[in-house]
Amino acid sequence: MNGQMNNYNSYMQKTYSPIDVNTLPYFVNMKAMRDYAKEKGVSIASLTDSEKEKFTKINLSNKKASNL
Repeated sequence: MNGQMNNYNSYMQKTYSPIDVNTLPYFVNMKAMRDYAKEKGVSIASLTDSEKEKFTKINLSNKKASNL
């Protein structure tokens, strides 16, 4: 076996658990951000950070975000 196959096999043996949405510190309204960028005629990546922050909402049920 080559190194690539070893990497694949070790990756497949790991177990992952789904992310609980309530543990995320922020929520982003991607549809509204996409619509805003489309209306402006630019890509989402080219929006400024302050423009992107308009579509970010703090998750109040997350302890880390509420301590900020």
